[in-house]
Amino acid sequence: MSEPTSMSRLAASATSFGVVALALGLVAQGVPQAVVGALPTQPEVMTASLVSAEAPVRQVVCAGPFLGFVQQETTPRGFGEPTVNLLGSEFEEVPLASEELLDVYAGTEGKVAALPIYAEQAADAGFLAGSSASSIDTPFARGYEASICQTPASESWLVAGSTTTGRNSVVSLANPGSVQAIVDLEIFGTTGVISAPGARGILLQPGERRVFSLSGLAPDESSPVIRIQSSGTPVTASLHVSLTRGLQPDGLDVATTQLPPSTTRIVTGLWLESEEQLGAVLGIEGYSDVGPILRLLSPEADTSATISLVRPVNGDVSIGVELQAGRVFDVSLDELGQGWASVRIDADQPIVAGIRHSSVGENKTDLAWVPSAHVIEGLGSVVLPRNIDAVLQMTSASDDSATVTFARVSDDGQSVLGQGSQTLNPGQFATKGLGTQGGNYLFETTGPVALSVALLEAGSIATLPVVAPPANLPEVSVFAR
Repeated sequence: MSEPTSMSRLAASATSFGVVALALGLVAQGVPQAVVGALPTQPEVMTASLVSAEAPVRQVVCAGPFLGFVQQETTPRGFGEPTVNLLGSEFEEVPLASEELLDVYAGTEGKVAALPIYAEQAADAGFLAGSSASSIDTPFARGYEASICQTPASESWLVAGSTTTGRNSVVSLANPGSVQAIVDLEIFGTTGVISAPGARGILLQPGERRVFSLSGLAPDESSPVIRIQSSGTPVTASLHVSLTRGLQPDGLDVATTQLPPSTTRIVTGLWLESEEQLGAVLGIEGYSDVGPILRLLSPEADTSATISLVRPVNGDVSIGVELQAGRVFDVSLDELGQGWASVRIDADQPIVAGIRHSSVGENKTDLAWVPSAHVIEGLGSVVLPRNIDAVLQMTSASDDSATVTFARVSDDGQSVLGQGSQTLNPGQFATKGLGTQGGNYLFETTGPVALSVALLEAGSIATLPVVAPPANLPEVSVFAR
């Protein structure tokens, strides 16, 4: 802490201020600059030094077990213990404090569900990234989920979920910081902003996770979008969504956040299921939501938006839509062929966007929510789970050609195990299979590119966005006397 300012220093500062004010006044009145410069008490010219603040430790928060409801219980339970994979060196894993949630099979012993964790390491120790994944098959929830371990943010958005009959959504908030966080959730729906007093002023203690049923905040809402704002310290948020068709669980996901609104959004890695697979279930009662949808929101103002669907095999499609301020709008993406695709949305006003897509297997379906991609200009990373087919999705956001270089690296990020590259024309969408071995991937781009990795097999689907490392703190000009 700096020493208290003495009375003599205060007096000297006041005198200097008076001389500067006098000089400015004389110049303003037309007195020649040479005369003003001759004032005997003119202060010396100060030179600036650029100083960088010490970078904070890097943190990522892994979501922990999938959260869902058992029968008519009002408190969610944790399902299993996901496999967590981390890329980094010399990081420390710390469990988050939380209200005790029971494991799905707690039984008479009252087994407590596993806690989510966060990892942190020094800012100069290289990349820190991670993911968690689990395959769940119980009488209460079924499906495959994978999510990145997220970096805390002061503002983020969740575009996912539903609270209509048979659709459950659980909001999970985590504060890995060393001070309290006050979190406000602003929830939008098809009719506008939803009044939810319980979503304001949520207190998160340092190192704490809290969970909330979205149905309690926004009941019977088919298309929610959530804005998360925190003061005090940045936080992370995820939305655990699950489906029940009749009495049978059928699909789940842990949806992660996206960046604040902008006039261009890219959602890369849309899976268009074959008409044959979709036709087998679309005629069954309760399966009307298996087809893909695009969810859009312009939170502040009415706007026109152009949706451009890029399909390498079947050709591109473009349509225009009108969005009303604060009202969520879902666009069906049915009957657009089969295979991978990318969606770009250009609007006059800032928007957020996300896609829900599905995979149909034998006697089961699964779903995943794909957030608007982080556009990478430089470096990015993602950590992939094992034993499920991974496909890299690349969409150029550049007016020039851009090259994506990627390398599979060791757990500490120090050794390259394999590498490759892909050059994209302006606006081009391309995919590349990465196999089922999982692993840690680093990326470098020569221009803005939206990247994600889709995980897919029949009846299981998830998407992991490629994200950039936290930006370095800006340099500050300091004037020393």
